[in-house]
This record gives sequence, C-alpha cells and structure tokens, in this order.
Amino acid sequence: MKPARGKSILEKTAASPRRIWICCYSFDTVLPFDFQRVLAYTVGLAATFDYFTIAGPRFAMSARNLAMRLSPQDRVLDVGGFDQARDAVLAGFTESPPHWDIINGDILLDAGLDSSRYFDARTDRLPYADNSFDAVVCWETVEHLFNIRADGVVSWDGVVFACQEMARVLKPGGVWQVTTTNRFCPRTFWCFKNGLAPMVNAPTMTHMGHIFEFAGEDLLTLARSAGMSELDLDSFNAYDMHFDVPRAQQLAPEMAAMLGRPLLRHELYDTLQLFARKPVG
Repeated sequence: MKPARGKSILEKTAASPRRIWICCYSFDTVLPFDFQRVLAYTVGLAATFDYFTIAGPRFAMSARNLAMRLSPQDRVLDVGGFDQARDAVLAGFTESPPHWDIINGDILLDAGLDSSRYFDARTDRLPYADNSFDAVVCWETVEHLFNIRADGVVSWDGVVFACQEMARVLKPGGVWQVTTTNRFCPRTFWCFKNGLAPMVNAPTMTHMGHIFEFAGEDLLTLARSAGMSELDLDSFNAYDMHFDVPRAQQLAPEMAAMLGRPLLRHELYDTLQLFARKPVG
C-alpha cells in the first residue's frame, strides 16, 4: 500500500494530468479510476433500484477517494456492501481492479447446520483471518450498527465491536475507510434552527431514519479505540436531492458564529469520510 500525498487546495499549485481534486486535498492517483463511468453505471441501476438515485454519487466519490490509496491487485473487504454497489465501483477501475470481498447481513453462517444464521456485524466475528486485507471499507453502514435493548435504550456496543473486527482483519499498514452521515454540519444546523432533529436522516412518523448519526469526533474516537493511526477526517456533500450545497453553505457563517470559530473541513458537508491506517509493528 502506498500512502497518498496530499496538498491543500488553498495552495495555488497547478494540478498535473494524473492528479484529481477532492474535498480539501489533492492526491497523486495510484490506480486509474473513471469517476464518470461509475456515475453513469449507477444512473442505469437507479432505473430499477431507486436507492442509487441518492447513493450512486456517494459510492462513486467514496471509491474515487479509495482508489488514490490502493495499489494494483490489493484485496478489499466491503463491510455492509452488496453486489450492485460492488459492480458499480469496480466499473471505475479501468486497470488492475482490486479484489473486492463483501460481507453483509445476507451472508449465511454455518450453512446447512441447525445453528445456521445470517451474519450480524454487531455480534459476529468477521469470517476472515487476522491481517487478511489491504483495505477495509464501511460505507454508509456504521450508523446501522447500534444495539437496541429490550427496554429501548440504545448502545454503542455493536458499533465498537464491528470496528474492532474491521481493524483485526486489516493488514498492518492497510487502509480503513468509513463514510457515514454527518450530524454536525450546516444542513443539520438548519434542522436544529427549525425545531427538527439535528440529523441528516432522522426518523419521523412517516419516514424511517437513523437511530443516531455521528459527528466527526465520534469517528475519530472509534478509530483510536480500534488502534488506528494516521487519521484523516473530511466531509463531502452527497444529498443534493434533499438539501443542496448552496442552501447549506449559506448557513455556514451563522453556524461558525454560533461556535465562535471557523468550521473544520469535516463539519462542512453532510457526509463524513474517515481514512486511517493500521499501525505497522
């Protein structure tokens, strides 16, 4: 695995032909990745699978950012992924695509035995040996791993366990990528101002949503508790259909004034993205 090199877009430096910009940093790409091809693929999927209407751009951006940190033939584990998303992502790797494994709740454990059941990331160990993967990704999944007790109390136990398992199967020096909705950004500030739950996807009487969403500090705490290092936290916009970027960014100065400081880059947009590495040695 080759560490990516970044440069702030605030520096007036020309981008080379093999350099692409994302969020606040630019990286020399290791694997060629066709972002527009993935977007086109997800548009085709959205015709019969409405989930991709919103999720398609998120997958494309997440995969593009991951490609900057991969080497040819790396082995990737996608925790919570599914076949259609994998196929869309791999369409973007025009050369030397990574080997892409999926583990999700449709995986039957101990098939054929009386004790067979479906995989649950909150309680089941990942069915892989230690140090098996060059990268582990968890896109739009960790917010679904909270445990709900019989009395209705919500616990972080499932989230913590799943993150520790992802760290276990990651090779030393390997990349961990997590994306999730961001509960601390101008969009959720607007919700707060209007008496709504300060979340990107809050449940209502007529809409199913998340039990809880993460702020940037939550992800950093999870990564540290899993033993990760080289933490790189950012954000990007992925929910244009419900709350466009200009509308959100109009509120950024007001939110900054309330905080008494400028917004950090992981506080700017509605989707958090964390990259980290498993220490070597």
